[in-house]
Parts: sequence; structure tokens; C-alpha cells
Amino acid sequence: MNKELIQNHMKEKNKQGFTNQKYATFFDGKVLQICFYSTGCRFSKNGNCIMCDYGKPRKENLTPNDVRKIIQEVFKHLKEQPKVLLLNSLGSVLDEVEMPKQNIVALLDEISNIDIDVIVFETHYSSIQEDILQLIKQKLPKKCIEIELGFESANPKYRKNYLNKIIDNDKFIEKVKLIKSYGFIVEANVLFGMPFLSNKEQIQDTIQSIEWCFQNNIDRVNLFPMNIKPYTLLYKLYEIGDYLPVKHKDFIEVLKQIPKEYIDKVYLCWYGNRQLYYDGKVSILPICNDNEYDKLMNFYKDFNLHKDKKYRENLLKYIQ
Repeated sequence: MNKELIQNHMKEKNKQGFTNQKYATFFDGKVLQICFYSTGCRFSKNGNCIMCDYGKPRKENLTPNDVRKIIQEVFKHLKEQPKVLLLNSLGSVLDEVEMPKQNIVALLDEISNIDIDVIVFETHYSSIQEDILQLIKQKLPKKCIEIELGFESANPKYRKNYLNKIIDNDKFIEKVKLIKSYGFIVEANVLFGMPFLSNKEQIQDTIQSIEWCFQNNIDRVNLFPMNIKPYTLLYKLYEIGDYLPVKHKDFIEVLKQIPKEYIDKVYLCWYGNRQLYYDGKVSILPICNDNEYDKLMNFYKDFNLHKDKKYRENLLKYIQ
């Protein structure tokens, strides 16, 4: 990854200022996501993860009281009860740079009283520490706990050179083992649309990464087609013509190539059902013909709501 390009991007990003926003939510009919705004992801501040951005950071982190009020406010206005609660921040919800420990304690205390069985924490593998896992186990003894880890690709060279994301695969596996020792489920995020690869190479990398995850004791894979988000270096690459949006037809091809023994363990995310707007910019979604969009959105939603292997295999037979 070109260092000068990263430095210029960081100078531009630092001009975007701050937000007073405390949180954002998204609900897909099954999973309710609450994103707690923070002073920003430690990796984003260094220009890492060129595709990642959830919005402007805050000048100061939330207080424990803010966290409690957010949970109370969100659930007060819900019209439909979610099956899963996903908790994240602008980077890692278990990183004390973004969510100080007193905030995590307040969060755990508040959600311990909520009638949702499955709780997911989205975080970077380096933020996984034994004391935090112990705290979660202590505060949420009756919940099904899932830890969602960013991974993107099993190929370290691709991650480093094309995403500017550094992950040690061996250390990642050790963190997976630690999480599972507490009886928690481990999810890994895998990306389709790696920059600077041909379409064929992108598909191959995604399939190989999915297989790597399941071969290394990861329970579930969250599969993301690349979204080009505002204020990311990837957006800059798109603007100068060095990156093209992924196509739905190619993402469908990825789904069709996933080995059958894994097809029920994959969840689809950011497949064109979500949009980011800020400061006059909008994220670039995967592309398709105008008359195909509704059919594709219905297909993805149907895929996610039904985990049965045969059902999903049948869905894939009839989608182009």
C-alpha cells in the first residue's frame, strides 16, 4: 500500500471534524445492531483498514450513563423484538480506547435484563483480553454470547498490501481458542471484493478464506460484499478509477461456490440493504440492473432468515 497515498488520505480525513451523535441503530428483522459512537477506532487513526468507516468520531467517549440511557431509549421505541443484539463501536466495542471498562460494565448490566438470548460483540481480535471475557461470562451467564472478529481474508499479503490491515493468523487462532474456552461462539467477517485483484481472484480469495475459517474452528462467517464508504481510502481509489464496485452477480457466484457443508454457517451483511450518508457523500453499494434490485434484496433476506442447508441450496438454484 502506497504510504504517501495513506498519509494524504489521513490529512483529508482529519479535516472532517467531530460529531455529537452518540449512537446509531440498524434492524434487519432479525438482528438489531447498536453502534456506540466513540473517539474513533485506533486502527483507523493510523490509516489502517482502507475500506472501513462507520462515521465521524466524537471528541470524547460516552459516559457509563450515556450507555445506559442509549440501551433504555432504543428498547423503549422498538416495535418488533429482535432475535439477536449486535453491539459495536466505530472500531471495536471491547477496546477500552473506545469503550472504557466502566462503559462495558454499564452495558453488560443493562443488557442482562433484556429478553434477547443472543448477544454479539463486534471487535478486533487484539482487543480480546481474558478479564473482559470473564466479565462478560459473569454478567451474562444465561445469554448465548458470540464474538465477531474482523478478518476479511485468510491471505496475510492481501490484507497487508491491499487493505493495510495487519493480522497475525496464528495469533488470531489463539484468540479464537481463548474465546471458545469460555463457551462463547466465534464469528469471523470475510470480505468479497479485495482491491487490486481480478474478479476471478476475488472470488477465489473469498472462498479460500471461508474454508480457512471453518478449518480453524471458527463457528460462523459473516460475508460482506465490499461497500465503498465515504471518507475511506477505498473511496479515494474509486474516485481516481483504481477500484470498481463489486457486482451482485459475482457475489451470487461466491455463494454458489461455498462448500455445501458450510452453507448453513454463513450470514450475509451489507449486501446493498444499508447506506451511509454524511457530509454530502454517500456509500457506493454493490451494483446490479435496476430491475434486479428488489429481487436480490428479497433473496438475501430470505437466505439470512433460513439457515437450513437444503433451503439455501434450493434458493441458490433459482437466483442468477
